[in-house]
Amino acid sequence: MQRRHFLHGALTAAALDSAAAAPRSYHLRYAPRIGFLNDLPIPRQLEIYSEYGFRAFEYNGLPRHSNEEIASFRKKMDQLGMSMGVFVVNSGGWKASALVDPAFHEQFLADVRRAVEIHGIIGNECATVTTGVAVPHLSFLEQTKHCVEVLQRAAELVEKTRMVLVLEPINTRVEGANYFVVFSAHAAEIVSRVNHPNVRILFDIYHQQISEGNLINHLRQYWDWIGYFQVGDVPGRKEPGTGEINYRNVFKAIYDQGYQGMLGMEHGLSQPGAAGLRKCFEEYRKADTWD
Repeated sequence: MQRRHFLHGALTAAALDSAAAAPRSYHLRYAPRIGFLNDLPIPRQLEIYSEYGFRAFEYNGLPRHSNEEIASFRKKMDQLGMSMGVFVVNSGGWKASALVDPAFHEQFLADVRRAVEIHGIIGNECATVTTGVAVPHLSFLEQTKHCVEVLQRAAELVEKTRMVLVLEPINTRVEGANYFVVFSAHAAEIVSRVNHPNVRILFDIYHQQISEGNLINHLRQYWDWIGYFQVGDVPGRKEPGTGEINYRNVFKAIYDQGYQGMLGMEHGLSQPGAAGLRKCFEEYRKADTWD
């Protein structure tokens, strides 16, 4: 079993190596996610992303690793001249045990302290926080107030670092049933009330297209509160070019705003394996091309 796993990984790497174009530069800082090629060790995934010209990555599952493993990822990052975007901070982010209910705030703050420890090792620029699902025993206004209060406490824990906590709205029509913060306006209300430079919005283009559409107007309207973007086409949550979003226009709008942060590739592949990854990267190349 281990030998078959190794051979498959080697063949995947060889297929990518043989097809890799010369590294190119991009208008924006696109960040492939760890996990596109799960058969390969994480350092090799980073090498492949670098070979295709990407200088950033993200990895939601980073907190599952030991400090020693995280340090090894940082070593490879530094060798390749790469930066890291988000990982997910709160372990209870899909339950009530997140931001909306004070009964669970201490667990969330413990997760933030762990995120600060991880940041000290890997130097990521942002980290995702999720509100969790709405709870029936508290009003909408009460839950919003609790999100503000605990994020203010979290901001105090991260304010001496270079890490920004980014609050993610998530659609409730496809996969985020009963999630609390859905719309850009609600996220902006919470973040503006927190009023701290280390707390911003994660504007996931996939989720916001499903929840509210009008993407370019919304990202411009809430620009001052946005700290990070994630990408995924609709329907299907695959790479740009597979759905209804005109990503060339969206990317250009973000670029024209002067954005300096990352855009995480938080999506699947429309085709599996090395061929799918090559197709994905080619779609980003096309969407990143404008006058």
